[in-house]
Amino acid sequence: MKIHYFADTDTLFIELSDRPSVRTEEINELVTVDFDTEEKLVGITIESARNQVDLNSINILTNLELKTLQPA
Repeated sequence: MKIHYFADTDTLFIELSDRPSVRTEEINELVTVDFDTEEKLVGITIESARNQVDLNSINILTNLELKTLQPA
């Protein structure tokens, strides 16, 4: 899993898999989810991310070690 934040567009993209997306579904006007050919979730996009998510509080748990994501 990779989390990408694009400050120039205020977009947060959570990449759950490196499989290619073949279908995107809009959850609401700010959130979309991407699916692969097997209908497995591969990504989540959040527009206007600063208004939707506290970017300073995103924590990533990897190998039982807590890491904090710092926006660029």
